[in-house]
Amino acid sequence: LIESESPLRAACLAPDVRAMAAAEPPAVPMLPLTKDLGIPAIGYGVGTAWFKAAGTEREAALQASVVAALDAGFRHLDEAEMYQNEGATGKAVGEWLARTGTPREQLFITSKVFNVDDPGVEAVCRRSLEAMGLTYFDLYLVHAPFMTDGTPFKKSLQDIWREAEGLVDAGLAKAIGVSNWRISDLEQVCEGARVKPVCNQLEAHPYLQQPKLLSWCQAHGILVTAYSPLGSIVQEKLRGGPVDAVVAKVAERSGKTPGQVLLRWNLQTGRGVLTTTSKPERLLEFLSIFDFELTAEEVAEISAAGSARQQRVFWKTMPADEP
Repeated sequence: LIESESPLRAACLAPDVRAMAAAEPPAVPMLPLTKDLGIPAIGYGVGTAWFKAAGTEREAALQASVVAALDAGFRHLDEAEMYQNEGATGKAVGEWLARTGTPREQLFITSKVFNVDDPGVEAVCRRSLEAMGLTYFDLYLVHAPFMTDGTPFKKSLQDIWREAEGLVDAGLAKAIGVSNWRISDLEQVCEGARVKPVCNQLEAHPYLQQPKLLSWCQAHGILVTAYSPLGSIVQEKLRGGPVDAVVAKVAERSGKTPGQVLLRWNLQTGRGVLTTTSKPERLLEFLSIFDFELTAEEVAEISAAGSARQQRVFWKTMPADEP
């Protein structure tokens, strides 16, 4: 039950989300990362819509959204050094854990390092943990294989990965992985890795499918998780393309929303999903994707509609391994 609420939190929660906070959260399947560790099939991200919200007039709304996501049933939160929200997110998580009595172990918290050259992987990880009031991350990712302009880091990827392996040794992360890495990047670290990457977090939607990279990761036991899975309907440069009509038809057939159809498309093509929203009422929609399936024909039709217009919205400086 909701024992106490700030006026701000009450204002930021839609009535149906407030009701959900008093109900049993929906069951979210777990996807295997290692033999001992699973990750919720859907997670709530505090980048994109909330990018650099901490320290601004949006900080209270960010914190309320994190609480609303947890109340609704999300158990995976996706953070990053680059988002510059870790302190605000951590405060919201701490207050939610205290209010609900939920053990920290029932949450799955991911973060990412970008400043691998200076101060380095471990220093950034420790700083992020302190900011969030945590003692460990469930999953810690190297945010990219290069700088934002596409130039290489000063450190080699092999050296960066060795530093990441040290986080597991020190108990600062249960598992480690990468984000925005290509096959050529992964090949540099996988063969000699003492601790294998378990996850590659990628922009993924019908207009950016990267089937070769997905297949390579699956063949090497690396789970792909999709960020911006709703790109075809929320990104201005992608809206209005050939995917829209197909998704609308499937949504009508299944009695679901276009957003739910796109999340299912990612799940059924072998990816976990991360989504975010500044609209609390969307939380229930995003979690209600485990009670239906697309047909194989519908999955193929969505893939085919997007395949001729492959393009990325984020990390545009990335030299591609495949079209």
